[in-house]
Amino acid sequence: MIGDLPLTLGITRFSHSLFKTTDFERHNVPLPDNFGKAVAKRQAEYLAARICAKTALQQYQVTESPWVVAGERCPYWPQGWRGSLTHSDGIAAAIIARCHNISAVGIDIEGWIDEQRAERLASAILREEELVYWRSLESSKSRARWLTRIFSAKESLYKALYPLARKAFYFHDASAIYDEAHPEHLMMRLEIDLSAELPQGFVCHARTLALGAEVVTLVALSTDDA
Repeated sequence: MIGDLPLTLGITRFSHSLFKTTDFERHNVPLPDNFGKAVAKRQAEYLAARICAKTALQQYQVTESPWVVAGERCPYWPQGWRGSLTHSDGIAAAIIARCHNISAVGIDIEGWIDEQRAERLASAILREEELVYWRSLESSKSRARWLTRIFSAKESLYKALYPLARKAFYFHDASAIYDEAHPEHLMMRLEIDLSAELPQGFVCHARTLALGAEVVTLVALSTDDA
């Protein structure tokens, strides 16, 4: 998706209706204490994403899986590795890379936002300059598709940069530089200071890819970029 960066992707389709709590034991994936009372759908999504990560890591003889710490906003990864997890309705994915190659990585999968919902969400997701472009699009379908890509790209940016800065930021704290001729390619720009290494104006590449009913977005920084 992004040049020749050394990334490994695990992705799967799954069915909520087939999920059983015993699947955690069957796949040797620990169920965190705070997920014990989660609804079956949430548990199935959590498990599917961890199976993707586990499968990807096993390609390199890494037997550990990412784990969560109560109160933290992102999972922890085995020593020497970075990664990111995502899931949507019936699809999950994980992307991993070695720390000496990749300084940050974030992935997100979203179902296409429907047209009516897009009209309601646009101002919450887009900055004013992004709204100007969004309003210029000719049809409600094209506006919904564009909004989905930007929403997903901002989610991926957050997943990539939060582990570096350990500072929360929100949709209006980043903007997308968009080329209408190449909608799969975006540049993402920070509009706030996250850290000395991630100042306002920091720019990185993002890539989006349509997968039928979903769009998948990836942000990855090589150690050279950092």
